[in-house]
Amino acid sequence: EGGDQATYQQKYTRGENHDQNLNNATLSAPALISGSESIIRFFLLPRQAGVVLLLEFLNSFRSFGLRFILYNYITNEYGITDTHAGKLLGIKGFVDILFGLLGSILVDIVGVRKVSVVALSVAIVGRSLLAFGRNTTTLFFALFFFSPCGDALLGVGLYRVALKKLTTPLTRPLAFAVSYAAGNLAGALADVVIDKMRNGLTDLHIDESYGWLGGVYTPIRQFIVVTWVFVVVTFLIAFGFLRDETVIDPDDLDNHDAWKATTSTEQSFDLDGQGSSGICDDGLISKSTIPPDAMPAKPMVTPRILKKWF
Repeated sequence: EGGDQATYQQKYTRGENHDQNLNNATLSAPALISGSESIIRFFLLPRQAGVVLLLEFLNSFRSFGLRFILYNYITNEYGITDTHAGKLLGIKGFVDILFGLLGSILVDIVGVRKVSVVALSVAIVGRSLLAFGRNTTTLFFALFFFSPCGDALLGVGLYRVALKKLTTPLTRPLAFAVSYAAGNLAGALADVVIDKMRNGLTDLHIDESYGWLGGVYTPIRQFIVVTWVFVVVTFLIAFGFLRDETVIDPDDLDNHDAWKATTSTEQSFDLDGQGSSGICDDGLISKSTIPPDAMPAKPMVTPRILKKWF
């Protein structure tokens, strides 16, 4: 099975296509692949990539959902004027940018997992204040402290950094395409859910005896509660399953061009398994420079099952 897996992964992650002649074809002019081969390449991505893509989807729903209704929420629920709301959102946007820059630095220092878990922990507090708070004090704390410390750190391409470490130059385009598609799908879904809830739901009254949970929940506030649930679920998945891993294919290094320039022998690398000419961005010059924590990829679906399907 090990030999079959290696052959199967090499066949579909290195771009082999039996329907086209790929002799001497280089990455500078990649051949088109069929839909079935794209599906196979996706399922041959590391299992950790599936976790990252799921987190990307949940994070995008949480983020886009709040952006769509935040203005209406603070004006309708808290009686804030349009002018005042515009000033508040402008200040929040500026603070988010500052924390976003800080987050991009922290990702490089402490890793994706720690930043994700800490940011989501803070985001749960901030979203709780938004969903269940009833006065402007809790609103301001959520907008100007907990949201920048939590939500803004999650909006700096955090999970795409993880996805880059889990892919090689030949599998990365597909992984990033799926990532962008998942994010856009989540945003579209959030827009549809908001519209359905605003038009189809009525105010929900919870008795004041339930303490801070009591009060009137308008359809907009009910959607904020839905995004709160998404934040909690995202935190549980990140805490339980997200790992800082690096997957490297020794025959598919990012910096092969630099390695080729340092050797005295010119070689021709193509897509049939002999090498690649990927973009120089990881500093991986040769096999000797592979990070010590790098590991072979374990596909989401084993090749034995894929061969039955395809």
